[in-house]
Amino acid sequence: MTSDNQVIIPSLLSLKFHTSFFPRLLWFKLSPKPEEKPRTSFNSNLELMVVFFVSLLFLVTGTAMVLGKNFLLGSPLAILGLAGTAYILFSSWAAQRGTKPTYDNFLIWIFFFLAFLGLTVGLFFTSVNHYSHLIVLSVGVLGLLVGYFVGIFGGLYLQSLGWVSGLLNGLAGPAIIGLIIVDMLFLVAS
Repeated sequence: MTSDNQVIIPSLLSLKFHTSFFPRLLWFKLSPKPEEKPRTSFNSNLELMVVFFVSLLFLVTGTAMVLGKNFLLGSPLAILGLAGTAYILFSSWAAQRGTKPTYDNFLIWIFFFLAFLGLTVGLFFTSVNHYSHLIVLSVGVLGLLVGYFVGIFGGLYLQSLGWVSGLLNGLAGPAIIGLIIVDMLFLVAS
């Protein structure tokens, strides 16, 4: 602790970061917090969220139509969806510009999603080639290690996406369940 009650964060490449600081951070983020007194807030992103999901719907529908037989109708929908999605991402990023990401706001579910994604990629590339179980598991662990480091950077630096990072963090939780199921299937099939 320093004089202004700030925790001194060890270097990412140090052993102390991975054995002391980061496990405590994960434990703190996963442990239940006492309920706070509800506050009234007039800061709402509901309209941005509606625009974001409508834009994604236009993008997906338009792309499917372009790949199908309705090129003339699908092209404007896809362009409109892409423009809306890009606008939302850019405006959310621009609102956070100048704010330094901190471990206090670490996106824990994005970290776990990227770690499990590394495991899944490792298992996928070895199990589709029908390697032995030992090779599948060792490459899976290697993928988990790569995902661990990418997850630390993702959990820290995706905060710069503003309110979209909270949305992605919330969606990463259920996506982890899907990755775990896929990982189990890869392990059984190998």
